Amino acid sequence: MARARTYSSRPVLTVNLTALADNYQYLASLIGGARMAASIKADAYGLGSDVVGRALYGAGCRTFFVAHAGEGKLLRTAIGAKASIYVLSGNTPQDTAIFFGSKLKPVINSLTQARDWVKAIKDVNHPPRTALHFDTGINRLGIPNEEVDVFANDKALIEALDVDLVMSHLACAGDREHPLNAQQLGKFKMISALMPMVPLSLANTGGIYLGAEYHFKLVRPGIGLYGGKVTNTPDTEGVKPVVELHAPVLQIKTVKKGETIGYNASFTALKDMKIAIVSAGYADGLPVNLSGSDKRIVTSARLGKHRVPVVGRVSMDYTILDITNYKGFVELGGKAVFFGEDLEAQSAHSQMINYEVMTHLGARCRKIYVNE
Repeated sequence: MARARTYSSRPVLTVNLTALADNYQYLASLIGGARMAASIKADAYGLGSDVVGRALYGAGCRTFFVAHAGEGKLLRTAIGAKASIYVLSGNTPQDTAIFFGSKLKPVINSLTQARDWVKAIKDVNHPPRTALHFDTGINRLGIPNEEVDVFANDKALIEALDVDLVMSHLACAGDREHPLNAQQLGKFKMISALMPMVPLSLANTGGIYLGAEYHFKLVRPGIGLYGGKVTNTPDTEGVKPVVELHAPVLQIKTVKKGETIGYNASFTALKDMKIAIVSAGYADGLPVNLSGSDKRIVTSARLGKHRVPVVGRVSMDYTILDITNYKGFVELGGKAVFFGEDLEAQSAHSQMINYEVMTHLGARCRKIYVNE
Protein backbone atom coordinates (compact mmCIF):
# COMPACT_ATOMS: atom_id res chain seq x y z
CA MET A 1 0.00 0.00 0.00
CA ALA A 2 1.34 3.42 -0.92
CA ARG A 3 2.54 5.59 1.94
CA ALA A 4 0.23 8.54 2.60
CA ARG A 5 1.87 11.91 2.03
CA THR A 6 1.67 14.36 4.93
CA TYR A 7 3.12 17.82 4.49
CA SER A 8 2.18 21.46 4.90
CA SER A 9 2.47 24.32 2.42
CA ARG A 10 3.84 26.59 5.12
CA PRO A 11 7.57 27.36 4.90
CA VAL A 12 9.70 26.58 7.93
CA LEU A 13 12.49 28.61 9.45
CA THR A 14 14.89 26.33 11.31
CA VAL A 15 17.00 27.88 14.05
CA ASN A 16 19.94 25.80 15.23
CA LEU A 17 20.32 26.54 18.94
CA THR A 18 23.45 24.41 19.20
CA ALA A 19 25.16 26.53 16.53
CA LEU A 20 23.93 29.66 18.33
CA ALA A 21 25.56 28.54 21.59
CA ASP A 22 28.70 27.50 19.71
CA ASN A 23 28.93 30.96 18.14
CA TYR A 24 28.58 32.52 21.58
CA GLN A 25 31.46 30.41 22.88
CA TYR A 26 33.57 31.03 19.77
CA LEU A 27 33.24 34.81 20.06
CA ALA A 28 33.90 34.57 23.80
CA SER A 29 37.17 32.76 23.01
CA LEU A 30 38.38 35.86 21.13
CA ILE A 31 37.95 38.43 23.91
CA GLY A 32 40.31 37.35 26.68
CA GLY A 33 39.06 38.59 30.04
CA ALA A 34 36.22 40.71 28.69
CA ARG A 35 32.61 39.70 29.27
CA MET A 36 30.10 38.73 26.60
CA ALA A 37 26.74 40.40 26.16
CA ALA A 38 24.22 39.69 23.38
CA SER A 39 22.32 42.02 21.10
CA ILE A 40 18.89 40.45 20.87
CA LYS A 41 16.92 43.35 19.41
CA ALA A 42 14.39 43.01 16.58
CA ASP A 43 13.09 39.74 18.03
CA ALA A 44 16.64 38.34 18.10
CA TYR A 45 17.18 39.40 14.48
CA GLY A 46 13.89 37.77 13.56
CA LEU A 47 14.64 34.39 15.14
CA GLY A 48 12.50 34.67 18.28
CA SER A 49 13.87 36.54 21.29
CA ASP A 50 12.20 34.30 23.87
CA VAL A 51 13.75 31.02 22.70
CA VAL A 52 17.02 32.61 21.58
CA GLY A 53 17.27 34.54 24.85
CA ARG A 54 16.87 31.38 26.90
CA ALA A 55 19.43 29.56 24.76
CA LEU A 56 22.00 32.33 25.20
CA TYR A 57 21.26 32.50 28.91
CA GLY A 58 21.92 28.77 29.05
CA ALA A 59 25.23 29.38 27.25
CA GLY A 60 26.27 31.76 30.01
CA CYS A 61 25.09 35.18 28.82
CA ARG A 62 23.90 37.48 31.59
CA THR A 63 23.78 40.84 29.78
CA PHE A 64 21.42 41.60 26.91
CA PHE A 65 20.68 44.59 24.69
CA VAL A 66 17.35 45.34 23.02
CA ALA A 67 16.16 48.36 21.05
CA HIS A 68 12.85 49.12 22.77
CA ALA A 69 11.28 48.69 26.18
CA GLY A 70 8.58 46.38 24.84
CA GLU A 71 11.28 44.03 23.57
CA GLY A 72 12.90 44.12 26.97
CA LYS A 73 9.64 43.23 28.70
CA LEU A 74 9.20 40.14 26.52
CA LEU A 75 12.80 39.11 27.06
CA ARG A 76 12.53 39.57 30.83
CA THR A 77 9.55 37.23 30.89
CA ALA A 78 11.56 34.65 28.94
CA ILE A 79 14.85 34.70 30.86
CA GLY A 80 13.88 35.67 34.39
CA ALA A 81 15.07 38.28 36.83
CA LYS A 82 18.82 37.69 37.13
CA ALA A 83 20.14 39.06 33.82
CA SER A 84 20.75 42.71 32.96
CA ILE A 85 18.70 44.03 30.05
CA TYR A 86 19.67 47.38 28.51
CA VAL A 87 17.32 49.31 26.22
CA LEU A 88 19.34 51.03 23.49
CA SER A 89 16.71 53.63 22.60
CA GLY A 90 16.70 54.85 26.18
CA ASN A 91 13.78 55.91 28.27
CA THR A 92 10.73 57.54 26.71
CA PRO A 93 7.75 58.91 28.68
CA GLN A 94 5.21 56.29 27.62
CA ASP A 95 7.55 53.41 28.47
CA THR A 96 8.63 54.44 31.97
CA ALA A 97 6.32 51.97 33.70
CA ILE A 98 7.77 49.12 31.60
CA PHE A 99 11.30 50.03 32.70
CA PHE A 100 10.26 49.86 36.34
CA GLY A 101 8.04 46.79 36.05
CA SER A 102 10.53 44.72 34.06
CA LYS A 103 13.69 46.12 35.67
CA LEU A 104 15.13 47.37 32.40
CA LYS A 105 18.16 49.63 32.22
CA PRO A 106 17.85 52.67 29.94
CA VAL A 107 20.79 53.57 27.73
CA ILE A 108 20.99 57.35 28.08
CA ASN A 109 21.61 59.00 24.71
CA SER A 110 21.21 62.69 25.51
CA LEU A 111 21.05 65.24 28.30
CA THR A 112 17.29 65.44 27.79
CA GLN A 113 16.91 61.70 28.36
CA ALA A 114 19.13 61.91 31.42
CA ARG A 115 17.09 64.67 33.03
CA ASP A 116 13.80 62.99 32.13
CA TRP A 117 14.97 59.76 33.76
CA VAL A 118 16.10 61.55 36.93
CA LYS A 119 12.64 63.13 37.22
CA ALA A 120 10.94 59.79 36.61
CA ILE A 121 12.86 58.01 39.37
CA LYS A 122 12.66 60.80 41.94
CA ASP A 123 10.28 58.95 44.24
CA VAL A 124 11.10 55.38 43.15
CA ASN A 125 12.81 52.97 45.50
CA HIS A 126 15.68 51.08 43.88
CA PRO A 127 15.20 52.21 40.27
CA PRO A 128 17.14 50.46 37.50
CA ARG A 129 20.70 51.56 36.88
CA THR A 130 21.65 53.17 33.55
CA ALA A 131 24.25 53.17 30.78
CA LEU A 132 25.69 56.28 29.15
CA HIS A 133 26.05 56.03 25.39
CA PHE A 134 28.41 58.56 23.80
CA ASP A 135 28.46 59.24 20.07
CA THR A 136 32.10 58.95 18.97
CA GLY A 137 31.54 59.30 15.25
CA ILE A 138 28.60 57.27 13.97
CA ASN A 139 26.26 60.28 14.30
CA ARG A 140 23.33 58.11 15.21
CA LEU A 141 21.91 57.85 18.75
CA GLY A 142 24.32 58.91 21.46
CA ILE A 143 25.36 61.80 23.66
CA PRO A 144 26.81 64.45 21.30
CA ASN A 145 30.13 66.24 21.73
CA GLU A 146 28.55 69.43 23.06
CA GLU A 147 26.96 67.59 25.99
CA VAL A 148 30.01 65.60 27.14
CA ASP A 149 31.24 68.33 29.50
CA VAL A 150 27.88 68.49 31.24
CA PHE A 151 28.00 64.80 32.06
CA ALA A 152 31.66 65.06 33.06
CA ASN A 153 31.09 67.95 35.47
CA ASP A 154 27.59 67.45 36.87
CA LYS A 155 28.34 65.01 39.67
CA ALA A 156 24.83 65.23 41.06
CA LEU A 157 23.39 64.15 37.71
CA ILE A 158 25.80 61.23 37.40
CA GLU A 159 25.06 60.14 40.96
CA ALA A 160 21.31 60.28 40.34
CA LEU A 161 21.65 58.25 37.12
CA ASP A 162 23.53 55.50 38.97
CA VAL A 163 25.59 54.62 35.89
CA ASP A 164 26.94 51.07 35.60
CA LEU A 165 28.17 51.13 31.96
CA VAL A 166 29.74 53.65 29.59
CA MET A 167 29.48 52.70 25.94
CA SER A 168 29.77 53.79 22.32
CA HIS A 169 29.15 52.16 18.95
CA LEU A 170 31.54 51.57 16.06
CA ALA A 171 30.48 52.70 12.59
CA CYS A 172 32.95 50.78 10.39
CA ALA A 173 34.18 47.85 12.47
CA GLY A 174 33.72 45.39 9.61
CA ASP A 175 36.49 47.16 7.66
CA ARG A 176 39.64 46.53 9.67
CA GLU A 177 41.58 49.24 7.84
CA HIS A 178 39.00 52.03 8.07
CA PRO A 179 40.51 55.08 9.81
CA LEU A 180 37.29 55.82 11.68
CA ASN A 181 37.88 52.77 13.89
CA ALA A 182 41.02 54.26 15.45
CA GLN A 183 39.42 57.70 15.62
CA GLN A 184 36.42 56.37 17.52
CA LEU A 185 38.64 54.33 19.81
CA GLY A 186 40.71 57.38 20.70
CA LYS A 187 37.66 59.51 21.31
CA PHE A 188 36.03 56.83 23.44
CA LYS A 189 39.11 56.58 25.62
CA MET A 190 39.14 60.35 26.13
CA ILE A 191 35.44 60.51 27.04
CA SER A 192 35.48 57.45 29.27
CA ALA A 193 38.37 58.91 31.27
CA LEU A 194 36.00 61.71 32.33
CA MET A 195 33.25 59.36 33.43
CA PRO A 196 32.70 57.25 36.58
CA MET A 197 34.89 54.21 37.09
CA VAL A 198 32.45 51.71 35.58
CA PRO A 199 32.78 49.02 32.89
CA LEU A 200 33.31 50.21 29.32
CA SER A 201 31.85 48.76 26.10
CA LEU A 202 32.67 49.61 22.50
CA ALA A 203 32.82 46.42 20.42
CA ASN A 204 29.98 44.94 18.40
CA THR A 205 30.66 41.75 16.41
CA GLY A 206 33.00 43.57 14.05
CA GLY A 207 34.73 45.24 16.98
CA ILE A 208 35.57 41.85 18.45
CA TYR A 209 37.61 41.05 15.33
CA LEU A 210 39.49 44.36 15.61
CA GLY A 211 41.39 43.01 18.60
CA ALA A 212 41.90 43.39 22.33
CA GLU A 213 42.26 47.17 22.31
CA TYR A 214 38.60 47.44 21.34
CA HIS A 215 37.21 44.91 23.83
CA PHE A 216 37.34 46.82 27.12
CA LYS A 217 35.19 45.17 29.82
CA LEU A 218 32.13 44.15 27.78
CA VAL A 219 31.52 43.26 24.13
CA ARG A 220 28.04 43.09 22.64
CA PRO A 221 27.87 41.00 19.45
CA GLY A 222 24.71 40.65 17.42
CA ILE A 223 24.83 39.27 13.88
CA GLY A 224 27.84 37.06 14.62
CA LEU A 225 25.84 35.11 17.19
CA TYR A 226 23.31 34.27 14.49
CA GLY A 227 25.91 33.08 12.00
CA GLY A 228 26.39 36.28 10.00
CA LYS A 229 29.80 37.40 8.75
CA VAL A 230 30.73 41.06 9.19
CA THR A 231 34.29 41.70 8.07
CA ASN A 232 35.87 42.14 4.66
CA THR A 233 37.76 38.89 5.34
CA PRO A 234 34.80 36.59 6.07
CA ASP A 235 36.80 33.38 5.66
CA THR A 236 38.65 34.23 8.88
CA GLU A 237 35.42 34.30 10.89
CA GLY A 238 34.61 31.05 12.64
CA VAL A 239 30.88 31.38 13.27
CA LYS A 240 28.50 28.65 12.15
CA PRO A 241 25.23 29.04 10.20
CA VAL A 242 22.23 29.22 12.51
CA VAL A 243 19.22 29.73 10.26
CA GLU A 244 17.78 28.01 7.18
CA LEU A 245 14.58 28.65 5.25
CA HIS A 246 12.90 25.39 4.18
CA ALA A 247 10.38 25.74 1.35
CA PRO A 248 8.12 22.74 0.62
CA VAL A 249 7.76 21.56 -2.98
CA LEU A 250 4.10 22.05 -3.95
CA GLN A 251 4.14 21.10 -7.63
CA ILE A 252 6.42 19.64 -10.29
CA LYS A 253 5.73 20.36 -13.93
CA THR A 254 7.29 20.55 -17.38
CA VAL A 255 7.82 23.70 -19.42
CA LYS A 256 8.22 23.57 -23.17
CA LYS A 257 10.97 25.35 -25.07
CA GLY A 258 9.94 28.96 -25.75
CA GLU A 259 7.49 29.21 -22.83
CA THR A 260 8.03 31.79 -20.14
CA ILE A 261 8.18 31.33 -16.39
CA GLY A 262 6.78 33.56 -13.66
CA TYR A 263 5.66 37.18 -13.47
CA ASN A 264 6.73 39.61 -16.21
CA ALA A 265 7.86 36.65 -18.33
CA SER A 266 11.42 37.45 -17.33
CA PHE A 267 12.63 33.90 -18.00
CA THR A 268 12.15 32.04 -21.28
CA ALA A 269 12.92 28.34 -21.54
CA LEU A 270 15.65 27.69 -24.10
CA LYS A 271 14.81 23.98 -24.02
CA ASP A 272 12.23 21.72 -22.47
CA MET A 273 12.55 22.05 -18.69
CA LYS A 274 11.38 20.45 -15.50
CA ILE A 275 10.56 22.87 -12.71
CA ALA A 276 9.52 22.69 -9.06
CA ILE A 277 7.30 25.32 -7.46
CA VAL A 278 8.23 25.78 -3.80
CA SER A 279 6.27 27.48 -1.08
CA ALA A 280 8.32 30.52 -0.06
CA GLY A 281 8.39 34.01 -1.48
CA TYR A 282 9.10 37.57 -0.55
CA ALA A 283 6.37 37.50 2.12
CA ASP A 284 8.58 34.94 3.87
CA GLY A 285 11.72 37.05 3.56
CA LEU A 286 13.06 35.60 0.31
CA PRO A 287 14.33 38.67 -1.57
CA VAL A 288 12.90 39.42 -5.00
CA ASN A 289 16.45 40.15 -6.16
CA LEU A 290 17.17 36.42 -5.99
CA SER A 291 15.00 36.03 -9.09
CA GLY A 292 16.53 34.39 -12.16
CA SER A 293 16.03 35.94 -15.59
CA ASP A 294 17.05 35.15 -19.17
CA LYS A 295 20.15 37.26 -18.70
CA ARG A 296 21.19 36.21 -15.24
CA ILE A 297 20.73 33.23 -12.94
CA VAL A 298 21.42 34.85 -9.61
CA THR A 299 21.27 32.09 -7.04
CA SER A 300 20.21 28.57 -6.21
CA ALA A 301 18.44 26.58 -3.55
CA ARG A 302 19.62 23.30 -2.13
CA LEU A 303 17.79 20.03 -2.70
CA GLY A 304 19.59 17.50 -0.58
CA LYS A 305 23.27 18.14 -1.21
CA HIS A 306 22.76 19.64 -4.66
CA ARG A 307 22.03 23.17 -5.82
CA VAL A 308 19.33 24.00 -8.33
CA PRO A 309 18.84 27.43 -9.95
CA VAL A 310 16.06 29.88 -9.17
CA VAL A 311 14.28 30.78 -12.42
CA GLY A 312 11.65 33.43 -12.97
CA ARG A 313 10.69 36.12 -10.52
CA VAL A 314 10.37 35.38 -6.82
CA SER A 315 6.73 36.13 -6.03
CA MET A 316 4.90 36.78 -2.79
CA ASP A 317 4.28 33.15 -1.90
CA TYR A 318 6.19 30.99 -4.36
CA THR A 319 9.58 30.53 -5.99
CA ILE A 320 10.37 28.39 -9.03
CA LEU A 321 13.39 26.11 -9.30
CA ASP A 322 14.93 24.52 -12.38
CA ILE A 323 15.29 20.81 -11.60
CA THR A 324 15.93 19.70 -15.19
CA ASN A 325 19.44 18.47 -14.42
CA TYR A 326 18.78 17.34 -10.87
CA LYS A 327 19.53 13.63 -10.58
CA GLY A 328 17.83 13.02 -7.26
CA PHE A 329 14.21 12.28 -6.50
CA VAL A 330 11.99 15.27 -5.87
CA GLU A 331 8.76 14.57 -4.05
CA LEU A 332 5.85 16.78 -3.08
CA GLY A 333 6.53 18.17 0.37
CA GLY A 334 10.27 17.80 -0.04
CA LYS A 335 12.20 20.84 1.18
CA ALA A 336 14.24 23.30 -0.84
CA VAL A 337 16.69 25.09 1.45
CA PHE A 338 17.71 28.75 1.28
CA PHE A 339 20.33 30.57 3.38
CA GLY A 340 22.21 28.59 6.02
CA GLU A 341 25.71 28.16 4.59
CA ASP A 342 24.60 30.33 1.66
CA LEU A 343 23.55 33.32 3.78
CA GLU A 344 26.42 35.57 2.77
CA ALA A 345 26.30 34.73 -0.95
CA GLN A 346 22.52 35.01 -1.16
CA SER A 347 22.54 38.28 0.77
CA ALA A 348 25.12 39.67 -1.64
CA HIS A 349 23.17 38.42 -4.67
CA SER A 350 20.04 40.10 -3.35
CA GLN A 351 21.95 43.38 -2.83
CA MET A 352 21.04 43.32 0.86
CA ILE A 353 23.20 43.04 3.95
CA ASN A 354 22.86 39.85 5.96
CA TYR A 355 21.30 41.80 8.85
CA GLU A 356 18.48 42.92 6.58
CA VAL A 357 17.90 39.47 5.12
CA MET A 358 17.80 37.81 8.51
CA THR A 359 15.39 40.25 10.13
CA HIS A 360 12.96 39.78 7.22
CA LEU A 361 12.82 36.01 7.65
CA GLY A 362 10.21 34.33 9.74
CA ALA A 363 7.35 36.82 9.63
CA ARG A 364 5.06 34.12 8.26
CA CYS A 365 7.21 31.02 8.57
CA ARG A 366 6.75 28.41 11.23
CA LYS A 367 9.87 28.38 13.38
CA ILE A 368 11.48 25.12 14.43
CA TYR A 369 14.26 25.17 16.99
CA VAL A 370 16.75 22.33 16.81
CA ASN A 371 19.53 21.12 19.08
CA GLU A 372 22.17 18.93 17.53
